[in-house]
Amino acid sequence: MTFVGRFFLLVLVVGFVEVYLLIKVAGSLGFLSTVGLCVLTGVVGGNLVRVQGLRTLQQIQLEMGQGRMPAAEMVSGVVLLIVGAMLVTPGFLTDIIGFLLLIPLLRQNVAQRLAGSFEARMQASATPMAGFGPGPQPPPIRGKVIDVQGEKVAPRAKETKDEEPT
Repeated sequence: MTFVGRFFLLVLVVGFVEVYLLIKVAGSLGFLSTVGLCVLTGVVGGNLVRVQGLRTLQQIQLEMGQGRMPAAEMVSGVVLLIVGAMLVTPGFLTDIIGFLLLIPLLRQNVAQRLAGSFEARMQASATPMAGFGPGPQPPPIRGKVIDVQGEKVAPRAKETKDEEPT
């Protein structure tokens, strides 16, 4: 199954599970309590993502200041962006997954797996292009070289207009 097919299936299954959980919770707590709980998790989760996002940005700047590539921190930032979207989305399954991914150790583990998966996909789909990479190089262009030097042109004098007072 392609990536798009798996993504569509995931969104479909998560959507059905979210609706089911919302109905069950609303049956137990009541409609207004369920809506309030969804709003509360969105606000609390959004603030936590903001705080951790700023911390991740500081780590990225620190790594770059020391001359290192902040690859892990950048992937962690992307995961935080996804977590923020999950926490703002109404529903309890996405909130549970989002709050779990706010745990730095778990988020770093997921970020490393995503980076490894992305790197493997990039290496598998990479094809050498002409003139780049380890593939066969095109032959050099041979022929006559014409070296042309441009003439020096004197700068134009500023044109002035004689203005008459009015």
